[in-house]
Amino acid sequence: MKNKFLTEISNNIGEGIAHDYEYLKDNVSGYKKRRVSGILTPKTLAEVRGIINLAKTFPGVQLHPVSVGYNWGLGSKEDIAEGSYLLELKRLNNIQKMDLTEGWAIIEPGVTQADLSQKLRGSNRFINITASSSHSSFLGNAMDRGVGLRHQRTEDLVGLEVLLPDGKLIRVGWWPTDKPTPIYPHGIGPSLVQFFTQSSFGIVTAGVIRLHQRAEFTRVLRFTFQRDNLSQAILLLQKWVANKINSGVLKIYDTMANQTYGGKNNTYTVHMCIDGLKEHVNITTNFIIKECTHSNIFNDVEYFDDKNNNDEKKDIIAKLVNAAHVGETLYNDELLAQTLGESHSNIDEHGKGWLFFLPLIPFTPQALTQAYAIIDDIKNKTGITCGATINSLNEQIIDLVVSICFDKNSDEKDRAFHALDLLHQQFNDCGFIPYRLDIDHAHWARKITPNESEYNFIKELKLYLDSNNLISNDRYL
Repeated sequence: MKNKFLTEISNNIGEGIAHDYEYLKDNVSGYKKRRVSGILTPKTLAEVRGIINLAKTFPGVQLHPVSVGYNWGLGSKEDIAEGSYLLELKRLNNIQKMDLTEGWAIIEPGVTQADLSQKLRGSNRFINITASSSHSSFLGNAMDRGVGLRHQRTEDLVGLEVLLPDGKLIRVGWWPTDKPTPIYPHGIGPSLVQFFTQSSFGIVTAGVIRLHQRAEFTRVLRFTFQRDNLSQAILLLQKWVANKINSGVLKIYDTMANQTYGGKNNTYTVHMCIDGLKEHVNITTNFIIKECTHSNIFNDVEYFDDKNNNDEKKDIIAKLVNAAHVGETLYNDELLAQTLGESHSNIDEHGKGWLFFLPLIPFTPQALTQAYAIIDDIKNKTGITCGATINSLNEQIIDLVVSICFDKNSDEKDRAFHALDLLHQQFNDCGFIPYRLDIDHAHWARKITPNESEYNFIKELKLYLDSNNLISNDRYL
């Protein structure tokens, strides 16, 4: 092994951890490959700590930590920098401890949402599932503020174990003790759990996450509307969300998103979850059906639960959404394979191209009309049709998941990347900024940080905690 740093890791920390690499395999988005100096695959906290302590003695070494590496559409495992060492934490895959009575679990970065889902099956607890692969990291996605079917996953984080760039190990937020303390992540003084999300201030090696209590009864309603009724539909849906009619994230797949993911064509499809006591769920269901019938906006009202499953009426989106609402990942990878033409393990190398743009916009008809006007304009300019999934985080904010599925082996690739550039520019011009960034648009972090003093303060914190820039800045600095 020619690389001295990798040789030292093999000799002093453990065999089979250090691997010579110059470039990673293809990524699903077709982003330019950055040169890497090697890949590190530790399997214990002690090995990660050993890597950091050794790296401190090698000036210029940069570590780029990833969990499982399925950050699809935003860069997968790629760093923004050239020459860093990819630090894969997928072998740290233990569910260290779990308490179903109090509702928490201590997990490592390599624990997938399928691991947790299966562990909790048949219990009184469930986890907040995202629509991504069942093999994706729960902790990694939460650290990048991913959105599940119930809420943004940062709400599931209550405690973190972090290795700082100087090798010091700290724990922040709530951790279990021998006394039954309430699960409260903020503690006294500055709240540090969120301090480490989307940051390069340290390497997270474990976290405490919430396990949610199952409702007595869960039902998912599905109904549709046409593009001409977008403003009226959003007004009524916003009113229902504001009045707590639904549980979790209200999801709306537009025409192109339905086509991309295998749902109903030529329509907007709403998926609304209702949790609670069975009698309450039945009353709310009847109310929604009545409102939909009288609105002259919504059509094809159906609902799915254990007693009224209607499997023959479910497309793959309906199957995933229904299962994910109760903490199951049974259909996540089926949807991915149908969308990209490959299994999760082959998506990066052999799947169709996939890009994401993830802006937050106000939950108003005006904002959504403006957003779709931009999407229409970009189609006219590039020939690329973007699909959009509307996720209501609350009565004020929509997470608009804009996806571009394309052929990586044709001129569609260049047009897709041009469309992505236009999405960033035109949404930003309207004040609609993304809450996650891809590796080619990391420079937007400075543009969209609310003010220069905040951005400079973050840089000062980075310099104080990591003066040698041991941990790659990645996408947010």
